Amino acid sequence: MSDVNLLISVDDNHMDKIPQVVQKLQSAGLNVEQSMEQIGVVTGSCDQAKVKALSQIEGVSHIESSRKYQVAPPNSDIQ
Repeated sequence: MSDVNLLISVDDNHMDKIPQVVQKLQSAGLNVEQSMEQIGVVTGSCDQAKVKALSQIEGVSHIESSRKYQVAPPNSDIQ
């Protein structure tokens, strides 16, 4: 399967344990890109087949696919 980019929200009860949650996510197959401890969000990528396992990790509140958008350059004809 292919890799997906993810935004993972940490639940309020684990905000002070984000490094431990990140470690569990990595052990389950997440390639962590960024851990934003102040807002309780972890970004990264993993194989689509591992997303369900990640969602069952203690401390994970919500997982959603991250989307990328690209805006045309200011000088382009289409804006």
